[in-house]
Amino acid sequence: MFAIVSKQWANVNDIKQLCGNGLNKARNIRNEIEHDILKSGKKLLAGKEKKIPMSKVIDYLNMDINYIAKMAMLEKEINNDRRIK
Repeated sequence: MFAIVSKQWANVNDIKQLCGNGLNKARNIRNEIEHDILKSGKKLLAGKEKKIPMSKVIDYLNMDINYIAKMAMLEKEINNDRRIK
């Protein structure tokens, strides 16, 4: 999960993995966030694949980024301990 939330931009597959829902729900979330951004007068990157700022996704999903980082560090420590043994 940390590998996903540490990205600057989120695509629909990132949102799908974070929220644990299907592709349609992930698209709906992306579209809602995109609409809010455009409504505020800001612009988004233009490209083949629609992407939105990961910070907006984290806020929308009400994720605790500090907890995610803490768990990532714990996972890293556990994996390092396994390699040593």
